[in-house]
This record gives sequence, C-alpha cells and structure tokens, in this order.
Amino acid sequence: MSVLAGLARRHWLFGLVLAGAVVLRVLAMLAFRPIMWFGGDSASYLATALRLVLDPSRAGGYGFVLLALRPLRSFAAVAAAQHLAGLAIGTGIYLLARRRGLPAWAATLAAVPVLFDAYQLQLESDVLPDVAFELVVFVALLAVLWSPQERRPVVAGGAGLALGVSAILWPVGLALLAVLVVWLLVRWAGWRVTAAAVVAGAVPVLAYCSVFYASDHEFALTTSDGVFLWARTMSFADCAVVRPPAGERALCPPAGPRMAASLYVWSGDSPLLRLPGGRFSARTNALARDFALRAVAAQPGGYLAAVGHDAALSFYWDRPVHPDAGIVDRYSFADATTAWVPPDMRAPGGGTVASDQAAYAGGQPAPTRAVQPFASWLVSYQRYAYLRGTLLGVILLAGLAGILVRRRAAYGAGLAWAFAVTIVAVPPMVVDFDLRYLVPAVPAACVAAALAFAPRPADQRRCTTSPADTGISAAGGTRTSSLPPGSTPAASPDSS
Repeated sequence: MSVLAGLARRHWLFGLVLAGAVVLRVLAMLAFRPIMWFGGDSASYLATALRLVLDPSRAGGYGFVLLALRPLRSFAAVAAAQHLAGLAIGTGIYLLARRRGLPAWAATLAAVPVLFDAYQLQLESDVLPDVAFELVVFVALLAVLWSPQERRPVVAGGAGLALGVSAILWPVGLALLAVLVVWLLVRWAGWRVTAAAVVAGAVPVLAYCSVFYASDHEFALTTSDGVFLWARTMSFADCAVVRPPAGERALCPPAGPRMAASLYVWSGDSPLLRLPGGRFSARTNALARDFALRAVAAQPGGYLAAVGHDAALSFYWDRPVHPDAGIVDRYSFADATTAWVPPDMRAPGGGTVASDQAAYAGGQPAPTRAVQPFASWLVSYQRYAYLRGTLLGVILLAGLAGILVRRRAAYGAGLAWAFAVTIVAVPPMVVDFDLRYLVPAVPAACVAAALAFAPRPADQRRCTTSPADTGISAAGGTRTSSLPPGSTPAASPDSS
C-alpha cells in the first residue's frame, strides 16, 4: 500500500487526467454498441479474420489482429482492446517524458492530445487498423528512445519488428522503417544494430507477402499501389503532355472538373473500369503504375503542387471536407449508426456483411446501436474536443524549433519528429489526404515536442531531485548519483 500511495502522490496530476480518459472510453463503449463500422473497409478486415482472404486493395494485417481476438467472440472486446491501446499510448508518452526529466505538468500535457482527442476516441471505436498501427509505431519509438545511449541489436531489432508489423497494417510503416534505418546510420549505431532493424522489420513484411502470393500470385502487400499513385496524378495529369502509349490511354482523366484524387479509384465511372480485370488486378495495377510514373516525370510541377495542396489540408483550423462529405461523415459520432454498406453486401471469400458479423461474434449481426444519453454526449463532445490541424502544425513546429535550437540536446526528438512528418506527408504523396491519417501522427508529434525541450542528459544527472519526488527509478535515468566533491558526471553519447 505504501508503494501505491507513493505513486499516487508523485503522479497525482497524470492520474487524474488518465482517470478522465478512462471515463471517456467507458462512455464510448456505452454509447455505441458493440462497435462502429467503416463500411467496406471493416467488412474486408473481418473477412480476413474469418477466412484468411486478403484484399488486393489494402494491406490486411488488421484482419490477423481480429483473428487473434476472435476467441473472445465479442466486438465489444475488440473495441475495449483498442481503447486500452489508446490509454497505453498516452501513458507511454507521459512515462517517456518523465524519464527524460520533464516536470509532471509538461509530461501530462504531452499526453493530453492522445487521451482526449475525440477522433482518436472514434478510431478506437471503429473496426479499422489505425489504432493498432498507432500502437506498434509508438512501441518502436519507445524501444529506441527509452535508453537511446544503448546501441544493442536487440533494441533496434525490436523497433524494426514493430515497424514491420505496422507495414502490414498500413504500408506507410515501410516508410517509417526506412526513417529508422537512416536514423541509425546517421547516429553511427553500427552495422549489427542497423542490420538487426532491417532484418527484423523484413520478417513480417516478407511473411505477409508470401501469404499474399499464395492467394493472388503477386509477391507484394497489395496490388493497389500503382492504382493509388495513378489516382494521385488525376489531380494534374494532362495526357497531351504525358503522351501515354495506347495501352494506357484509357487511364487519362475524364473531361470536366477534377475530383479529389482518391475518388477516381472508387467512383462508378472510374477509368480503371475500362481495363479488363477490374480495379485491382495485377495487370491494372501495373498499367496504372506505369501511367503514374510517366505523369510525374512529364509534369513534376503539377505533382508537387497537388501534393502541397493536399498536405496543407492537414493544418486547417476546421476539418476540411475532403475527399468528400460522405467520407468525412464516417468519422462522426453523429453518423455512427449509418450503414455505409448494405448488410447483404457480399464479403470477400463468401458470406455477407451481416453473416460475417454473426459468425465472428457467435450470434446475431452486429450493426452499431446508439444508446442515449451517452451517444448525444459524445456527439457534443466531438464538436469541440479535438486536436485541430493548426494545433498539430504548432506541435510539429515546436518540436522542430527545439531540435534546431538545441540540436544534440534534443535527445531523440529528431526520430519522433521524422516519424510524425512521414505519417502526415506520405498519404498526399502516394494518393490523397484523409483526415483519418492525421490521428496516428499525433503521438510521435507530441513525443518530439516533449523531448525537444527536455533537460540535457547531463542536467538530468545533476538534478538534485530525489527519486521519491520524481517517482522514476535509477533505471529511469533521473536518480541522482552520489558523486565525490568536485567530480562531474561522465559525458554520454549524443543523439538526436
């Protein structure tokens, strides 16, 4: 009891904040039962969990998460697991910031965006991979930044493995793995450490590609990368300039005003439907990729302008209606009960949306039910309590300023900042902006801003605060060393 009382005294502020975040998640589970659905995306992941059918249009790693949770036979349990993941990320941000010497109020502030953002809460309530992706990316960051002086292969391998798993949840994880490798090289971590990250990261990716090859005869995560890059070029491509060969001319943009890039993939009159094999056949994907590369090479200015325009949407004060209102509404608690696809829609590999829901939960179909008054409370909460894009931009700028001004003293902030920027920047580069893609960037952005202004390692060691005041043990890096008079702490390796 004395240990618990000591923890309560030392971390009372964060404890209160965490308790509020727990209450918020309990309300979400009471309000929208058993879980929320995101149309065809959710149906695809559920089909993977039930029949191990991989969707060629998206990486299906989240289906294996659902498969692991299937013995619980409850969608409410899936939602609970995702809410726990959100709480774990917020707690991890706090602990990392405290370990680096930040005061309790600053460490708590760094965790608030993850713990209380309404759209974070929404994604935790959805059958979507975003929160699982967010968690494993944060685990990778935590592994590397917890003790950044340690240059051990096992640590780098653990981080690489986590990022490899993130890549089969959302292929942006491949870019994050590349960022980690570059960071290790810049820090001269050694070939064993760097190789451990690369090899461990490759394991889940290669395993998934092997499974995909067995079903689709393509050694890849999807057969949609070319299709999505082609959609990116629909914002600017002029076939009079691109001059595609005859086999690709069907992919030229239709006449008339240009739509948001991603809509060209899913619209009923998409040029992709002019090609034999459908939207995501290997042949269509290859032709679309070739067209996209030609368009970018012929019109680099158009590509950069399109990417810049969509990337800027990330930092609007109000949430932009992009790619269209139908997609934006799916992120609203007010529309939680909307059936975005009909329950009798055929699911991949057989069955329907309704029958798959029943098969997974061991009973009846599981459409979302809004339970009052809890649902209306969260609808009102979501109108105001979210991290606006402009504030995300401020957090990123604060982290960058601290890194540039303090440089090596901004211990590990550079990696977290690069992760956040990569998550924000890659979607507009390869297909389109989507509001949902901003949420997984928030933990890394908050870590970067916190670490950019954390005390220097030497200052942490000279700190006269006792462990009883901080609650962080010697393993946490802030216990005061007993030094003879006149001696100084040894310098530690610099990192950024």
